[in-house]
Amino acid sequence: MRLPNAAYTGRPWRIHDIAGGFELEDVWAIRTPGAGREDFPAVLAAMRDFGGAPLPLRFLFAVRWKLGVLFGWDRASAGIGLRVPSLCDRLPADLRRSPRSAGAGLAPFSPVYTLDDECALELANHTVHAVMHLAWAPASGGGHELRMAVLVRPNGLLGRFYMAAITPFRRLFVLPAFTRHLERAWRDRGAGVVHSAVGTGDIPPSARAATSLPVIDYADHFSLATDVEATAEQWARAMFGDVPSAAERFIWRGLLGLRLARGRSPATVAGWRITARGGDWIRLEAASWFLTGNLVVRAAEGRVSLTTLLRHDRRVGHVAWPPLSAIHRRLVPGVLRGAVARMARDGVR
Repeated sequence: MRLPNAAYTGRPWRIHDIAGGFELEDVWAIRTPGAGREDFPAVLAAMRDFGGAPLPLRFLFAVRWKLGVLFGWDRASAGIGLRVPSLCDRLPADLRRSPRSAGAGLAPFSPVYTLDDECALELANHTVHAVMHLAWAPASGGGHELRMAVLVRPNGLLGRFYMAAITPFRRLFVLPAFTRHLERAWRDRGAGVVHSAVGTGDIPPSARAATSLPVIDYADHFSLATDVEATAEQWARAMFGDVPSAAERFIWRGLLGLRLARGRSPATVAGWRITARGGDWIRLEAASWFLTGNLVVRAAEGRVSLTTLLRHDRRVGHVAWPPLSAIHRRLVPGVLRGAVARMARDGVR
């Protein structure tokens, strides 16, 4: 629910002394029924663990990142510490000692500080320097609720035009869907926690052994406990379908240029070729003119996992993938949970 600006300006939060020069765009309330005064860290933990994103957000984020690639909005030179200094440079001594890593895990935002009742995250690109402020406040009906404020500093006329253009979409679609997503994260906390690891040195040896890539430039691994007994191929089809959805086609073909097979086939999953399999795993493979990707799905020891491994075949891969990888890591937990839900719906036990 959108709130008046006074719900942000009228509270004595530390961000007021740090984000001078930023303009307040929105204030939203996220309902957290049953939460008490001390539960702000628990809410942040639920947000980190829940991951994923609803379909409207996936599509809008994909469109935004495609525009960023086309117009160069998200180049590293436009980010925090290069085009603009980080808000971390403005922190007083006590906030500099706060645990930045304890933020809400809302990639591609980077944590600035975290306290017992508020935290701040930031993002910069060629259009804006943006701050997401999350804070804990008494709810009108009793208990406590999460307040989310969006603050921006536009980068010249381009930034102001960009903010004006996206405001209707942000207020009508993006933030309402995002607040509902965060409310669900609190309701479903503790259920279906997805564990993750990012980095070529942190993925399990079993996943590394299953890849066809002699050189791995990017790798991540996500797993979820489940009592559903199914083959790795069944899990892969539950995750991605026999043919790619419209959103998957946009991301895989449109953004990454992957050459996907058309139509349904026993040899493909959502257009990705099945290139190898073992007793409890299956490998899917696809390539574009600038990268080659493997998806390794494994079902063993009461867990289902998805490992993504990429090799950059052209220099553009090193530029195009990093901003998309942050969105990818936000979506994968939802992919795993969605697969479990589909298995349950289809009666697989």
